[in-house]
Amino acid sequence: MDPAKPKVFQHGRVHIQADRGILEVFRRSNVIGPYRYPLAWVTVCAEARRGGLTRLYFGIAEDLGEPIYGSVPGAGPVFFRHEIPTADEPLYRAFFTELAQLADRPIAV
Repeated sequence: MDPAKPKVFQHGRVHIQADRGILEVFRRSNVIGPYRYPLAWVTVCAEARRGGLTRLYFGIAEDLGEPIYGSVPGAGPVFFRHEIPTADEPLYRAFFTELAQLADRPIAV
């Protein structure tokens, strides 16, 4: 894993990019964006929903030692929500696991 190269994840209508310690989230929709935050501040929570969906909450960590990705929401504000098929959740988890290693952040199990 080369920390100098941008990490990009594109799936469906969402594009997530981490470059030089900044995470950007883009979604093709009529919502104004993108969302741009330091990677060290970002948390993502996956919540199982009905109908085979998982909702991802992208937020700001209150405690910078919080896991970057997990199933328990952080205490900080949420800046972005995105629903995905539950079967696709492992793809997101793998991407955020890589980002956690890059940013020296934990990931929840």
